[in-house]
Amino acid sequence: MSIRAEDIRLEHRVIGTKHVFTSPDVPELHISHADEATARADIQPALDALDRIKQRIEARRVQAKLLDVA
Repeated sequence: MSIRAEDIRLEHRVIGTKHVFTSPDVPELHISHADEATARADIQPALDALDRIKQRIEARRVQAKLLDVA
């Protein structure tokens, strides 16, 4: 199940000309854009991408473990 942006704490900072969104709940999350609305709109797609990456890593770990048993 993917993490929903509504379910995590988001931190918003302005650094130079960029709006930066991070989350202490998802350390891998880092979104920045000059337009705040664009940056905010990119949060859920980034969370979905992180979830897919974690699922692939887990699938590879399970596959490697199965191959070690065989």
